[in-house]
Formats: sequence, structure tokens, C-alpha cells
Amino acid sequence: MAEKTKNAMTAREACLNSLVSYERDKKYSNIELSESVEKYNFNDLDRRFFTRLFYGVIEKKLTLDYYIKNICDKNQKIAPDILNILRMGIYQILYMDKIPDNAACDESVKLAKKSNLNNIKIGGFVNAILRNFIRNKEENLKSIDKIKDFYKHLEIKYSCSSDIIKLWGENYGFEICEKLLEASRENNSLTITVNNLKISRDCYYENLISQNISAEKTEISSAGIIISSDIPVKNLYGYNEGLFFVQDEASQICAFETGAKPGDLVMDCCAAPGGKSFYMAQMMKNNGRIICFDIYKNKLDLIKKSAERLEIDIIEIYEHDSTKSYLGRGDPDAPRIQAGADIVLCDVPCSGLGVINKKPEIKYKTLDEISKLPGLQYNILKNCAGYVKPGGTLVYSTCTLNKKENEEVIKKFLSENKNFDCINIKTFFPFERKIDGFFLVKMKRIGV
Repeated sequence: MAEKTKNAMTAREACLNSLVSYERDKKYSNIELSESVEKYNFNDLDRRFFTRLFYGVIEKKLTLDYYIKNICDKNQKIAPDILNILRMGIYQILYMDKIPDNAACDESVKLAKKSNLNNIKIGGFVNAILRNFIRNKEENLKSIDKIKDFYKHLEIKYSCSSDIIKLWGENYGFEICEKLLEASRENNSLTITVNNLKISRDCYYENLISQNISAEKTEISSAGIIISSDIPVKNLYGYNEGLFFVQDEASQICAFETGAKPGDLVMDCCAAPGGKSFYMAQMMKNNGRIICFDIYKNKLDLIKKSAERLEIDIIEIYEHDSTKSYLGRGDPDAPRIQAGADIVLCDVPCSGLGVINKKPEIKYKTLDEISKLPGLQYNILKNCAGYVKPGGTLVYSTCTLNKKENEEVIKKFLSENKNFDCINIKTFFPFERKIDGFFLVKMKRIGV
């Protein structure tokens, strides 16, 4: 049972506030979560409860709303706070085994009354909906399997927009599509990269194990560790000492594919949050130059702060829109790159369909919302290819699974830029291992 926070607010109350704020202000779920954890100063028990309930309601939203509409009048309008209280209640009943059904219902009623002091009937309304759901739980669960429309069935079962389901089905076939939908519901573990400028992975791993932290080494990357224990990043061994940084294995593999070596000039053209630059800096033994471009200054400041914690001093940051060329700029702060870069990395903005289990709101994107991305991605790639010197390496990557943003962008680029050869193409599916969905292409410049 969730207890009072130090602010005398229960984790359920805090979760309701965060869900309403997240929807009203259209925030990213991870940002709302981080702000709330810091704001409410939870103890460990409340933090775990809050995190699971907050992410769970977002991740299961369409499924939860389906159950609510089955019980309510389908045309009935429900205020945002009450709708979220009902979602929270049903989520606890279905997915949080340690909470008795009656407790989930009673706490939801209390929450509804407290948040609607002038509505004396609201507690009865919430109680009626949740008691009805509890009485008919098995029938409600089985009703999803009776949905005849194929796409609607998958949409409600996996709480994912039909646009994404259709896209994955057309791109990869429906067997892989359903595996991706299943993987989107998996609990997300934390993956880190060990800073081998300071400590070896084996040594760091042994320190974790000695502290009874559940962890395993990544299968492909030689620098990664997957941590299953629920512990805040800043509380992990060696955070303040810069012994690691957060980075998924797919991102580690992407950075490794660049082949960065000591003395290289590297350009990371959409660099935030900086993980690939940090990884390449390790490959370079902190010797050479890494130029980080990003359009957002606040994100560049975070890269600078993290580089300082890791004691990496070869990274230069520049606020810049990578759809435009930096070559020839006369600014005093413009980087000296006219001679051409050994490596250019374009980890472009994307729809994020490979990281749904980390950012569940992505599940509800429509095709209209992501339709302009391939054009943006192509413009970035085409422009940044001009920084690569003859014989240099160009890497294109996304954390999405969408051929229009991946294979089709590369096909167009290679058809229009004959001075680049494709060396390697890789797609990572999250159902294959504990890894983000990811796409990367390594190319070599073969002419002027």
C-alpha cells in the first residue's frame, strides 16, 4: 500500500496530479515522471508504486478506456481527473497483484471525493464503476477477444494506435508486428555504458554484484551492463565519479560501428543526449576532436555537464540546425571542419517506434504526426554528408522501426549520392533481446 510522501500527499494523489498534468500540458512522460519524483521526494516504496502506476496507466490507456466505456454510457463525458482515477483503479485491479481489489476501489473513491469536494455524488459514481468491473472482471477481460475487427482487436489488446499496427504489419508482416506489440509491454530495464577511461566493465560489474544489485553484461556490446534492480541512476555505484552513463545497447553498437579511433575528427550532428559521443570518446582514448551539434541549447548544456562528470575533454558543443551547412561560417565560435571529418554520425530525429516501452505515449502517434519526418531526416543526412572527407565514414541511425524513416531514406540518399557506398545495414528488434528497436547504416565516402 502506498504511504504518505514527505509532502503529506499519497503516491496515488501525486500520480493523479501527474497524469492530469501530462495530458493537459502534452509533456513527455519521462519528463513528467522525473519532475514529480524530485518534487514529491518519495521514499523508495512510494517511488516504485508511483512509477509503475503512472507509466502503467499511460501504457494501457486504450485498454483501460475500453473497459470504462463498456460499463459507462458510451456518450457520457467524464472529467479528466475522474477518468484518470478510474484508469488508475482498474490498472491496480488488473496489473498490481499485491493490491486487493477492494483496496484499489476504496482508495479510488477517496481520491475522487478529495479532488471533487463540491460533488457529493462523485464517490458513488467511481465506486459503482469499479465495483461493476470487479464483479464482472473475467467477462470484461474475455470481451476483448470478441472484437471482430482485426485492427481494433489489436488496438485494444495492446493499447496501441491502429496506425502503428498497420504500419508495422505492412513493413514487417503481422507475425513480427505482434511480437513488437508484445515487446512494447515488457518492463524496461536500465542499460548503462561503463566508462572504460576510468574502469573496466568487469571491474565495475563485480562492484555491482558485490552490492547485491541484479545485473548482466550486454551480449553484443563489450561496454554495456543491463541492470534489473529498481534503483535511481544517481544512486548507482560510481555515478558521481563518472564511472558510467545511461545508454541502451543498440546505441552502444551504433557508436562502435563508426570505428572511431584516437586522433579522429568526429561530427555528431544530432548529438543530444550525447551517449554516442561519450562512447566514441572512449574508443578514441579521449584523444582527437568530437564536434556535437544540436538545435537545442539546453540539451547541449546537458552534454557538457555529463562530459565533465565523465572527465571527457575532447567534446565541443555548438548550437546548430543540421539541416543547414556549417561550412564556411565566419562566426568566431564556428568549428574548424573545412578539412573534412573522419566520421560523421547522423542519429536523426525520428518517430521513436523502437523505444515505446520507455516512452509509452509514442504508442498513440498517428501517421499524420510522423509523415514529415522522412523529409527532415533526408535533409539532415544529405547536408551532413558534405562534412565527410574522402575515405571517411558516414553513419545514419534512428531509434524507430519504420521503413519510410529508415530503408527508404537510405535508398534515396544512395541513389542520389554515388560517391557513397553502403558498408553495413542493421535493424534491431526489441523482441530479440533486451535492446531498443534501432536502425543503422554505415557508409563510406569513395570519391570527392
